[in-house]
Amino acid sequence: MEFRSANAFRGHRILSATDELSRARTYGSGRVCAVPGCGTLLSAYNPSDVCALHSGAWHDESHQATRKLTQREELTRRCAFEPCSREFTTTNPAKKYCSDACRMRAFQARVTAARHLGDAAVRQERRAS
Repeated sequence: MEFRSANAFRGHRILSATDELSRARTYGSGRVCAVPGCGTLLSAYNPSDVCALHSGAWHDESHQATRKLTQREELTRRCAFEPCSREFTTTNPAKKYCSDACRMRAFQARVTAARHLGDAAVRQERRAS
C-alpha cells in the first residue's frame, strides 16, 4: 500500500496556470502621487500615477451624495389599509400606508384572505370528487 503523502512535495506548492491568473496584479510599493506638491503614497494595487484625490474619483461620489440630499416634494396620501384610511404626508412616492402598524395589518389581512380562498377551493374539490 502506498501513502499519498509519499509522492507529494513537502513545503512546496505546485503553481498552475489558474493560480497565475487569480493573483492580484501589483504596481510596486513606495510610489508617490505624480501631482507636484502631493506626497500621497499610492497603493501597490493602484495602476494610476496619481492618488484618488487628483484622479477625480472623489468628485463623482460627492455628486451622487448631493443628488440624494435634494429635497423631494411632499405628497399627501390616504392610507391603503381600508379600515384606517387616514391622510398622511410623505416624501417617498412608494409609501402606501400611514404607519408600520397599518402596513402589517394589511399584510395579515391579505394572508388571511388567501388562506380562506385556499380552504374554499379545497372544500369544493372534495365535493366534486
